[in-house]
Amino acid sequence: MKLSVYCSGSIAKGASDGGKLTWSDTERMEVTKGAAPHEVVFLNPDDPITDPNNTLGQFGRDMYQVMVATAVIVDARERRGLGIGVEMAAAGNFGTPVIVVAPPNSKYRADMLHYRGVTVDDYVHPHVAALSAAIVDDFLAAGEALARIVDAGALPAMACVPSWLGRAIDEYRDNVLGADIPMLEALRQLDRTPG
Repeated sequence: MKLSVYCSGSIAKGASDGGKLTWSDTERMEVTKGAAPHEVVFLNPDDPITDPNNTLGQFGRDMYQVMVATAVIVDARERRGLGIGVEMAAAGNFGTPVIVVAPPNSKYRADMLHYRGVTVDDYVHPHVAALSAAIVDDFLAAGEALARIVDAGALPAMACVPSWLGRAIDEYRDNVLGADIPMLEALRQLDRTPG
């Protein structure tokens, strides 16, 4: 079966981002290996966009990809920003499962944490815990979790698209998608028509 994964995580925006952990071919190969025998098509938020001045369309592209993905895999190996939280919340609204790669004793997961006046064992950041279908140590395990979710038939039905997401997705579909070669190719690989 062909599956699609939205690669949520930091995007290198310039030279100052050179040290950030980001999605690469290594992470994609690990997910693919873990998801076997399923084939995985990756939806990449860092593909070039045709009109960088169309910020609503850029946001719409990310939300469209989250909406059409089989699952969102979040790279949470280190601190992430606002966009990842919005992607996770949108995925929850769309019914798209979220798999978070958060290694033990990293920013969002700890064996033990002194937190709000108490000690918490096996801590997972509350937002990550609440919005995730699975929290795993690495990208191979993320692919395995993806396969388990799909094989169990645990993909929920699409929820309604709220207006705050709908405007952006409509802008993307109407004014950007037709010239978005990487996304059109991904849809072709998935045997899906744009829209």
